[in-house]
Amino acid sequence: MIPFNIGHVETVFTDPYDENLLIEEPIETGKIIFKPYNDENDPPLLSAVPLLRGIQDSITRGDLILYTVIGDVTFYLGPLNTRNTPSNSSDHLHGKKLGKDRADGYNRYIPKTLTSKLVKLRNKGLDFPAISNFILANNPSYYESNITDLMLEGRYGNAIRIGNRNQNPHLFISNNNGNDNESLSNGSSGIFMLSLGKIDDNFPNEVHTEIENNEAVSKPGYRLSADQDGYNIAKGNDEVNVDKPENKFNYNFGFIKEYNTEEPVTPNNEFDQIIISSDRIIFDSTVEDITVSANRNINIGSNKNFTLSNKGFSVFQSPNIYIGEAAKQRVQPMVLGDQLQKLLVRILRLLGDAQALGDMNVPQKLTLFPNIHVAGTLSQEVNNIMQEFNLGTLEPGQNPAPEYERNLDENGLATSDTITGQPSFLSNRHFIEPNRVEAEVQGPPPPPS
Repeated sequence: MIPFNIGHVETVFTDPYDENLLIEEPIETGKIIFKPYNDENDPPLLSAVPLLRGIQDSITRGDLILYTVIGDVTFYLGPLNTRNTPSNSSDHLHGKKLGKDRADGYNRYIPKTLTSKLVKLRNKGLDFPAISNFILANNPSYYESNITDLMLEGRYGNAIRIGNRNQNPHLFISNNNGNDNESLSNGSSGIFMLSLGKIDDNFPNEVHTEIENNEAVSKPGYRLSADQDGYNIAKGNDEVNVDKPENKFNYNFGFIKEYNTEEPVTPNNEFDQIIISSDRIIFDSTVEDITVSANRNINIGSNKNFTLSNKGFSVFQSPNIYIGEAAKQRVQPMVLGDQLQKLLVRILRLLGDAQALGDMNVPQKLTLFPNIHVAGTLSQEVNNIMQEFNLGTLEPGQNPAPEYERNLDENGLATSDTITGQPSFLSNRHFIEPNRVEAEVQGPPPPPS
């Protein structure tokens, strides 16, 4: 049997470069200097290192520890949970206080903030899924049905909860949480992995703000930041059915159906979801890609602006592209610039080549009115327009528009950011996919049988 004794922490070291002029002991990360409790009036100071490898609790001067000696090495466990609060575990046995200490024995520079221990509130709907209506809350069986969660709590509002509701596990990682329960709001940050129930089932105290009659109204329930004034974030999607719509965010995911003897049992088929919440979230891949994949839709929403910036090109590969929700009615098709260029050149050349039959049926170029009646002024004006918009020059009888430089190599890859020599009404950086011919839509012919 290895005996343990108790001691009072005098000094802790958080790094091997800590300069403590009051200690001559060699400094190591995680080492503490403590005074043992024994029969001596003034026992000597001892040093100790954490007993467990890789696991070290938060400790400071004034804490109470357990220590033991194995071989010639002194190890410690602690601090002991003297106050049952994460932010203060000061030694309740220590009576001697120095001028640099507070009344509880902690150093005067240690924050006085008290953080509540995280609780696990009873939740019949999650603890007894589908049968919560049959569970009586005023009997011993219900009182003794609690299961605590495995908790790793910091001193000031950060924690990891490895817990469960019934047989369904959940994992909560929270930071800057000032309450005794994790929250999706209140300025805290968190990653929450759920395996049962709706978001509101797991976070029943959430509220959100909606705009009604130009006034902000507080309402119960969780809402995405971009969804505060209604269901907006996915409104461009089609609605598949009423139970699982795609045109609004599904806050009902994970809904637990209560058992009803008069209806056929429909088992739950929605369980796992992850929620990441904070004042600010950054995804930054410093070497490789960021990949986002979904089996259904990807919905991105913002209460203000959405910008997409990159130093390379952007490709939107999709069977259909709609700019604006109303565009799905297909009443305003986009213009293909290259085809429009060819159409305009043909029309301009028809006008430029047009002639009238004069006396003796002699062809004569048209003139512009009210200019001086000089034959050919219409042709000259058409030629000026074509040169102004970089459509070539008027060449009678020739319809093809002048080609611009696509600036592609032999493999079809861009050699520069822009095309050159294009008409001035065409962008040199923005392009859309041309209409596909029937052969491309149908694909290659089947192999011979």
